[in-house]
Amino acid sequence: MSLLVHYTLKSADDHAAQSEAMSALVAGLRSEGIKGVTYSCFTTDDPVQFVGVLEFADQTGKAAFLASAAFAAYKERVGPTFANPPRTTDITAIASTRG
Repeated sequence: MSLLVHYTLKSADDHAAQSEAMSALVAGLRSEGIKGVTYSCFTTDDPVQFVGVLEFADQTGKAAFLASAAFAAYKERVGPTFANPPRTTDITAIASTRG
């Protein structure tokens, strides 16, 4: 169970803050010891576009992510900077060099 998440900011002026917020989210998930979720964040060549890949081991991992303090803090911090709500697409892995 995985999601591709597209984030669009209102302004390129928020690029650095979004990058910092994504890093803080990942650090917060690690600190909370959230199991069953992997989150990778990417910037693009467009300063208002970001992409995230969320991989959940199962529904329990997804629920833990959604209920985490780190995710709540992230939404509060950057929610107002989004041009629109993040767009998600369900994705399924075919192959990976990851373990």
